Amino acid sequence: MKASRKRPPSKARVPDDVAGDGVESKSSAEEQIRMRAYELYRERGGIRGDDLSDWLRAEREYLERSASDHASPRPEHQEL
Repeated sequence: MKASRKRPPSKARVPDDVAGDGVESKSSAEEQIRMRAYELYRERGGIRGDDLSDWLRAEREYLERSASDHASPRPEHQEL
């Protein structure tokens, strides 16, 4: 009988956002990163070997977008 091997947990860090307060859940964030990494792979012509680079770029893009989405808006200048 073969012992089944479990895959080690991913070392990629995704923010532990809390669902329900207008912020995406961790699984949703990870899925978006996964989809973007696949897009990057396809944009490179489907050439294997840069999967980590694709993932890290997708994660960086997600985190940058998330940070800009959560930045507090500046008050508009109002003339008196």
